[in-house]
Amino acid sequence: MPGLGIRTIVVEKRMFSRLFNARIKAAEAALKSERLDEAFRLASAADLRDNRQAAAVLLTLAERLFQRARQRFADEQFTEALLDLDKAEVAGAPSDKVAELRAQVRVVADEVNRQDRSRRARLEAARDRIDKGSLLAGRRMLEQAPQDDAEAQRLKRHAEDRQEQADRLYREAERLLDQGQLSAAVERFRRAKSLHPNAPTCAALESRLCAAVLTRVREAFESGRPRGAADDLAILADLGRDTSSRREIEEALRWIRESAQALRAWQVDAARQGVLRLLNLHPKVAWLRKAADDLKVLDERLMALQSGPLGERWDDAKIPSPAGQARTAAGLDETVLLAKAPSDMGLLPERLLLIIDGGGSFLLHRGDRVSIGRAASSHPADVAVFSDLAEHHADVARTEEDYFLFSPREVQVNGVVTRQALLQDGDRLVMGRKARFIFRTPSRRSASAVLELSDGTRMADDVRRVILFRGHALIGVGPTIHATCTTARRPLVLYERAGQLWLRPESSAADPGTAIPVPLGESVEVEGIRLIVKEARRPNGLVPGSGGRMA
Repeated sequence: MPGLGIRTIVVEKRMFSRLFNARIKAAEAALKSERLDEAFRLASAADLRDNRQAAAVLLTLAERLFQRARQRFADEQFTEALLDLDKAEVAGAPSDKVAELRAQVRVVADEVNRQDRSRRARLEAARDRIDKGSLLAGRRMLEQAPQDDAEAQRLKRHAEDRQEQADRLYREAERLLDQGQLSAAVERFRRAKSLHPNAPTCAALESRLCAAVLTRVREAFESGRPRGAADDLAILADLGRDTSSRREIEEALRWIRESAQALRAWQVDAARQGVLRLLNLHPKVAWLRKAADDLKVLDERLMALQSGPLGERWDDAKIPSPAGQARTAAGLDETVLLAKAPSDMGLLPERLLLIIDGGGSFLLHRGDRVSIGRAASSHPADVAVFSDLAEHHADVARTEEDYFLFSPREVQVNGVVTRQALLQDGDRLVMGRKARFIFRTPSRRSASAVLELSDGTRMADDVRRVILFRGHALIGVGPTIHATCTTARRPLVLYERAGQLWLRPESSAADPGTAIPVPLGESVEVEGIRLIVKEARRPNGLVPGSGGRMA
């Protein structure tokens, strides 16, 4: 029906006309209410460009937007001013006027931004000087800052407060020094120096402190108290580190420590040479002269003994034991009645895994030196932990009855950073970020020690303790135990003899106990304790000495 189509077109035209009128009226209302951005969005629509009413709105908008751009420029709102100029140009403002004002805005904005960058750079430089203790230099850089610069004024107050605190601490350090309280004086001085190292009194006061402490250190050293001298020297921390007097006494104490360690290891000649070297530098120290004489006598006596009958080697001597003759007990492994050893007992591996029902897994290391490192390695250490350690992070070495920690990296021992230490029972060791151990020497009757892993430190096979095995170890419950087992009726002694492991109950006057052999890989049960000992695999699953063969 032709008439119906014409009527539909007429209706649609009327509807679009009403929509156009509504949008134009909305633009006029927004302009009247100074909502310029909304008016511009409505009037600048593409389908209203040819509409005379919309053009009139845009023409008025052009002038209003241009005036607002001027005001924003005056208020240093440069980005907003440039946006208004773009809209004014679209709305029909004269291009030459818009271009002139736009150029002015950009020039001024660039200069203001340059000045702001320069101000911020000056403030950052002043803050850096103040934080590093150059308070005077930092305050001078802030002198040119205007009074209304809040950040500059805050930095000035910070520098003043810092200097007041430093001056107070310097005065306290000087007072404590005069009273002979050297440790407290050094502590106050170091805090003051961290706040204001360029203070006029800093260098002179540091020199006085170092002289006083070193005088006390020398007195302790010369009177035969080298360990006390070392403790006194530690008071200085990093003060006077580069002075010749401090380096001299540090060198002397280092030689004393090395000589003492050599003596404990029965390296008498090395100990004597160290003492003689010290005596050449300090000939008036009486205890050094006496120590040198004593070491000379000891060295001569040892040489005489070693060159006599007792110095002969007996490693390969075969001496039959007289039938029925009882021997005097010499240790935990000498008080047992031995069963007949198997003929094929052979030599034991250096690393053994001890698994105890009701006790868990323990790594037995039979060597005198055990390495510690990370497990994820092509050449894992003896004690390989799943941690952030180096491949070979540290060593624990046994010398006679003593254990020493050696590391090419910094290790914490009881919170003190070091690279070597004589370990004592209860020492807490921290390596890397997460590897933590407690060193134990549970029993005075056994030279075996224990490295106990913290909760966050893990090894393969769920090992929680590493037993640094020296001949024998105790299994059971109590503070003197190396390997814990809650089901033990009484402690057991696990010991090594002639390349074989043996196990027996701890002896008493009423019951000396009977030993049984512990073959590798076979389950053994004694006094309610069931256990098995086998060769410990490396974390990569290779058996040591197998040439890469998988176990």
